[in-house]
Amino acid sequence: MPTNTFAYPNLVSEPGPLPLRSQLDHDFTDALAHIARIRTRRRLERDPVFRTIRPQLERVLRGFEWDLEPTLGHSLAPRRPGIVRAVAWNVERGKRFEGLHTLLTSDPELSAADLLLLTEVDIGMGRSGNRNVPKELAHALGMGYVFANYHLVLAEGDRGERGHGVPNTKAMHGCALLTRFPVLRFEAVELQERRDKFHATEKRIGNKRALLCELLLPDGPLTVALVHLDPFAGPRDRARDIREIVTRLREFGGERMLLGGDLNTNTYDLSSGRGLAYNFFYKLTRFGIEGMAAQYMKPEEHFERAVFAAMRDGGFEIDGFNDFTRGTIYYDIYDPEIFRKALDYMPKAMRRVMWTYLERRLAPWGGRVPLRVDWFAGKGLRPREPQVIERPVAEGKLVSDHNPILVDLELGTEAPDPGEETDE
Repeated sequence: MPTNTFAYPNLVSEPGPLPLRSQLDHDFTDALAHIARIRTRRRLERDPVFRTIRPQLERVLRGFEWDLEPTLGHSLAPRRPGIVRAVAWNVERGKRFEGLHTLLTSDPELSAADLLLLTEVDIGMGRSGNRNVPKELAHALGMGYVFANYHLVLAEGDRGERGHGVPNTKAMHGCALLTRFPVLRFEAVELQERRDKFHATEKRIGNKRALLCELLLPDGPLTVALVHLDPFAGPRDRARDIREIVTRLREFGGERMLLGGDLNTNTYDLSSGRGLAYNFFYKLTRFGIEGMAAQYMKPEEHFERAVFAAMRDGGFEIDGFNDFTRGTIYYDIYDPEIFRKALDYMPKAMRRVMWTYLERRLAPWGGRVPLRVDWFAGKGLRPREPQVIERPVAEGKLVSDHNPILVDLELGTEAPDPGEETDE
């Protein structure tokens, strides 16, 4: 078995032996409370407390946590012979943890996962009970995990996540790969923040990162890229991020690659209310309300085509890896949390008019329109039977605002050449 290796980006220059487990921790919770009271980025940069602990903040913001010991107890066997099942799911912080745990351990489709690519994962956030969400899920499932931190959160949460009265302990938020197979090495790709989250409703510092992991499957290595692109960016910015990730994957190496996660292909530029209004009325005048809703289900064809072109140029395919017939999230105007977030994006002078218009025009869909924002893409793999698990519930309640997506990968077979004719 190849030696496990890992390098802390920007912290050490050479990779070294990878311990079986490492906990990402800090003791500056009180300092975070102080930083949260600072109103502007300019004042933050001058603040003596911030300047003193900045190196510690950077260590945590660029940090990882992992426990790989559970993968050593397996004989490299997937749950089903000849098939590796990958599930990607934005679990909405893990704040409905009990329901999430129930579904991942008992749902016939989700419990068969060999790989779980989880985005929006909390460690020590009051909104999710101050749990270590990736660790607790991995232990419950008997899987190893690697967590990559994105942010230190300086608020109780986003709109709809406040007023719970539970202080944050560690205030970390990121993504996690859970796996039944040994992890050989991993690193992260820093993604640019197009909108300063220090001034966002959910105040925080840091930036998103794509997690790259090389795993050892029964038939050889597989590189997995876990990606969560910025919803506040525009399609061109998301395409730049994908190109950066693809470039780093080429340097990271591997014949077989699986990219998955929440690409936020919402077809909008949410960086400003003005940009959103322009996007909305452009779609409306060009496609009409029915055509606009249809575009949400096929972002790869027009508004987000640059994102998919960047993947395609890197040798990644989406056909066969995704169920194109179902949405992965819903724009539901009657969901209170979505309502409050939507108001944030709308220009204040137009909120009432736009909302009345949307309510009337979306009535044929019951006020709930599907979008496709979560994706798999692969290289050198044979995908089978992709699915979207439609609005899974536990005890009658939705577990996340996103639907999980899954794809089965055939072991021991090489993907056909794109130009090669097959009998399938």
